Amino acid sequence: MSGMATSAAVRTNPPDDAALAQTLGKTKNVWDAIVDHIDRLPNGLVRKWKFYGTKYGWQMKVTDGKRAVLYLVPHEGTFLAALALNDKAVAALRSQKIPPRLLREITTGKTYPEGRPARIEVTSRRDLAVVKKLLALKLGM
Repeated sequence: MSGMATSAAVRTNPPDDAALAQTLGKTKNVWDAIVDHIDRLPNGLVRKWKFYGTKYGWQMKVTDGKRAVLYLVPHEGTFLAALALNDKAVAALRSQKIPPRLLREITTGKTYPEGRPARIEVTSRRDLAVVKKLLALKLGM
C-alpha cells in the first residue's frame, strides 16, 4: 500500500482488512461499499490484489476476465478509484451528474488505447455515487 513500509512480508502478503482500515481511516466504509457494489454486479467481476512495486504498492485490480475494469489504490486516509472510459462512455458522461472538474479532466485528457483515464480520489461518502456512475459507464450498463 502507498505509504506503508515495503518489507518482504508486505510485498508477498496483500493488506488484510485491519491494515486496510488503518490506512484508509474514515474512507474504509466507502471502500467497502464499492467492493460490495462490485460483488453484486451481474458481470462476474473478479477482484484481486496486485503488487505493482515499491513505488506503487498494493492495488486492488477488478477485471471482467479479459480486461481491467477498475483499480482501487489505497492511500493514507483516502483511495484512488481509476478506470479507462471508451469514446461511447465519455460521450455519455455529459448526461450524468459528474463533478464539472472531473468531467473536464476526463474529456480533455489524453486518449490511450484502453480509453480516457477517469480518476477520482475518494475522500468521503459523496464520492461513492460518482464511482458507481463511472463503473456503470465503463461496463455499458
